Amino acid sequence: MSSRPTKQDLRNMITDAGVENVLLFDIDGDLIESSDFEYDGNYAAMSGMIATMCKEIIQDLEYGDMDKITIHADHGLVVVNKFSKDYYLASFSKDGSKLGLIMKTMDSIINK
Repeated sequence: MSSRPTKQDLRNMITDAGVENVLLFDIDGDLIESSDFEYDGNYAAMSGMIATMCKEIIQDLEYGDMDKITIHADHGLVVVNKFSKDYYLASFSKDGSKLGLIMKTMDSIINK
């Protein structure tokens, strides 16, 4: 994995994948960077809690390391992608059909 995503990378994610919001946070849910949307710190904290819980489930089940979390809702999609040992990139979209594009775009940012 390369250097941490920049604010421009987050803006590019919005343009390239058509998501509404993107944020980078650590395992504790502390906001590192965001696309400057309302309550981004709260979403980082909640996403951090989700990532921690999922990581613990995966470890308890001995499934290896957690890589991605997808949350599908009636009117949207949240994708959390592990960036490094303790950092995560999250995207929020109202269009669930963009899952493949979102994952591809996130992977390109993470692996640049």
